[in-house]
Amino acid sequence: MGWRSRVQINTVALAVATLLGIFALGFAGFAVYLALLIYYPPDIAAIIAAGGYVLTAILVMLVAKFAVYRTKQASPSFQTSNKPDVDDLENVLQAVITPALSKFVHQHPGKSVLATLLAGLVVGYNEDTRNKAKDVFKRFFEEK
Repeated sequence: MGWRSRVQINTVALAVATLLGIFALGFAGFAVYLALLIYYPPDIAAIIAAGGYVLTAILVMLVAKFAVYRTKQASPSFQTSNKPDVDDLENVLQAVITPALSKFVHQHPGKSVLATLLAGLVVGYNEDTRNKAKDVFKRFFEEK
């Protein structure tokens, strides 16, 4: 089975799972409404159920905002560490890229993107390759 068919199958499975999750939330809301009908008139039960969902949505949004805010606050301290900044990395890449490689990238942008993607997949998937790549980068940046 090719990678395209696996991606298509995974996409369809994710779409079906999302749809079933939405149905589950809808039925849960209806169940809450039916449970509230025992104690309250229908219009009040509907308002209470809707209010509960609104409060839950607000809580989820606040948690998401807090998580993003914490990430933004943590980012500047990462930049001030001993890690090389973007300019250093750009200079290193400019020194490594030869004119022949640059010419190949300009002539074959699709093949270059595919080769980069495949290299990223290999490094991300294989732990030995990932560890060796980390060692190479550590040695390269420690030599400066």
